[in-house]
Amino acid sequence: MNNKPLKVLFIIVAILYALNTTESVQINYIKVPQAVKNDSNISVIMDCNYSLRPDDTDLVIKWYLNENMVYQWIPPKAPQSFGALKNKVDLKYKATDDPKSVHRAMKIFNPTNDIAGEYKCSVYSFTDEDYFIKNMHVFVPEKTLEIFKSGHDERTVNFTCLATETFPKPNLLMFKSYKDHYHRKGLSTVQWDVSKHNSGRFTTYIVSSLNREYLQDGSIIRCELRIPDTGYVKMRSILYYSEVDKDSGSTNRSQFFNVIIKIIFLLIVNFVFCNFM
Repeated sequence: MNNKPLKVLFIIVAILYALNTTESVQINYIKVPQAVKNDSNISVIMDCNYSLRPDDTDLVIKWYLNENMVYQWIPPKAPQSFGALKNKVDLKYKATDDPKSVHRAMKIFNPTNDIAGEYKCSVYSFTDEDYFIKNMHVFVPEKTLEIFKSGHDERTVNFTCLATETFPKPNLLMFKSYKDHYHRKGLSTVQWDVSKHNSGRFTTYIVSSLNREYLQDGSIIRCELRIPDTGYVKMRSILYYSEVDKDSGSTNRSQFFNVIIKIIFLLIVNFVFCNFM
């Protein structure tokens, strides 16, 4: 018995099955900025690059922010924006000249803190769908960043680093500067505090202590501020001289109270600014 016709038929059926089960919609990648500065008067573009089969129909592209739909495009209709992105998207922006992908991307005007979060692009057709997710952080740089000597005794010297009105909550680290940056060692933190304003921004400070035997005249103490997940880094430094300690005539306690008064004053100013200005 000749089985050749059966084999040919089997191959044809397998090919047809494979074609029918192949995903018709596939998102290749999406572009979402990892971090942008709050209220910086710039626009950001979120792009959703996808592939379709020639016979795909009933195409729908949707963008979600924190699981809430904020953008929809149903070709050949005009795109729409909703919710947190209502009136914040350039609905005339064109990502390509292809009628099936021309409005796949969002051009967002002047991002602010309220539109930070998880962005999801979803692409639907009559037979299939696909989605991709990325996060965007919107940060507020510090209003002020200061480092100063905040007290001393016969054995140790204290340094304080203060950052005001930052979002999200920053990380502060103080260290003695070395020629070899990779071998720096952070100073031990002996005191710290964080306060959150009604605006959602943070003011924070740390106090670090260093033994005098590790300090020489001209030593550089640095404070590094980092905003998590944004790549934002800012640094301040102070030069240490022992003569300043000897000539100051101030006790460790009086210097401590001076620092506390300074911090309280800055917190009051920030509170008044955030609530009444």
